[in-house]
Amino acid sequence: MANETYTGNPGSTTTDLGNARDKVTDMANQAKDKVADIANQAKDKANEFGRTAVNKMDESRTSAAEALHTTADSLRTGAQTSSEKLSGFATAAADRLESTSTYLRDNDVRGMMGDLEGAVRRNPGPALIVAAAFGFLLGSAIRSGNRD
Repeated sequence: MANETYTGNPGSTTTDLGNARDKVTDMANQAKDKVADIANQAKDKANEFGRTAVNKMDESRTSAAEALHTTADSLRTGAQTSSEKLSGFATAAADRLESTSTYLRDNDVRGMMGDLEGAVRRNPGPALIVAAAFGFLLGSAIRSGNRD
């Protein structure tokens, strides 16, 4: 038995390894293609969701502007019957509401996001403080909502 020699095809081992390598490569490529397809589907869904959200915000922006305008009118009407000092505050608040209403009517969501981005770039410190405060309030609201 010690003198036995291999009588098989000497190239068969190399061929078998090559075939196995090709199969592994094919499986890896199929997996890569599947992951790419899933990623593209997720990207498409996210884009669709974003477009839907922007459209809904654009639709509600008009009704919000109208509500602000109505509130401003009510404040002005109430200011006429109030004391002089209270009338001044009410008129100033009504003017602010009216300008906000006009801004909402005149700008779409993308324009408002651009304005917000510009304000953050011009005032990064205060913007960071506002973002932190908003995050704190949002976190508090979520935590208190989870307790119920």
